[in-house]
Amino acid sequence: MTKEQIQSVLTMEDTIRVVEEGFKAFSSGRAVVPFPVSLEIQENMGEVHIKPGYLKGSATYCIKIASGFYENPKIGLSSGHGMILLFDAKTGVPISILVDRAFITDMRTAAAGAIAARCLAKKSIESVAVIGSGTQARLQIEALSKVKGFRVLKVWGRTPANVEKYVKDMKEKLTAKIVPMSSAEKAVKNSDCVVTATPSTSPLVKAGWLGKGMHITAMGADSPEKQELETGVLGIADKIVVDSVEQCVKLGEVHHAVEDGTISVGDIHAELGEILLGLKSGRESEEEITVCKLTGIAAQDIVTSQLVYERALKAKIGSYITI
Repeated sequence: MTKEQIQSVLTMEDTIRVVEEGFKAFSSGRAVVPFPVSLEIQENMGEVHIKPGYLKGSATYCIKIASGFYENPKIGLSSGHGMILLFDAKTGVPISILVDRAFITDMRTAAAGAIAARCLAKKSIESVAVIGSGTQARLQIEALSKVKGFRVLKVWGRTPANVEKYVKDMKEKLTAKIVPMSSAEKAVKNSDCVVTATPSTSPLVKAGWLGKGMHITAMGADSPEKQELETGVLGIADKIVVDSVEQCVKLGEVHHAVEDGTISVGDIHAELGEILLGLKSGRESEEEITVCKLTGIAAQDIVTSQLVYERALKAKIGSYITI
């Protein structure tokens, strides 16, 4: 299946619904999810992640290959590419090649951010800040709008031209007022919900900018060297939630905060799936500062790719090939 065919059968609402089930499966022990393989192609500013996964009792298992080549936009190409391979879980026979060019990854990642905000942000929010102006900065906010209403969206990015285009594009998708900000600090301060969506290797959000009741979803740092939040942000958070404890202690903000002694692994309040299962609490007061760190787990890919495959069969789209 091509990206365009996949887009025709996968909505954000459906993605949020199935990704929630994927998180539940992961935190209840039903997901078989080995640690991702990471390949760095440093001279070309590229990274490749390989994520296999299986849900016990499922008809399929999947292997995802997803890449990010961050110089691509300069030559007119998307930074994200890849595909998902689906196999029959009884025989190992390949049954589908989803050449999504990172679309499924983008959708399931955005869905995870929306689920995190639904569990951890205040019941009523007025202002949202997004740090970044790329694909995820768009989709995270689009997904958030499906679960939370908000009046103002503040956006900051390193490249003013990209921020300008972001504002123009998002005005077609949101009813909220969209305001470009001159600094990350101005965007973050006094916001109810903050989303960081960059591949930064140096902190962009500082602890001193946070206020009571704020929720932060940090999803950009998915490798050991990346970091969007100052470790002090985790140090003052009332609740730290992750998609996978095993992954997060080795990748991104939690990794850095554990390494420098700001927090210990025991300071992690819950996995997102545990909150969805009712095993751990979500937000308990309007005053809490909450942080959700997302590194992306294969359980999200499994449930989303299975949904796409089922929808494609029903709609009779895609091309049949003999292997």
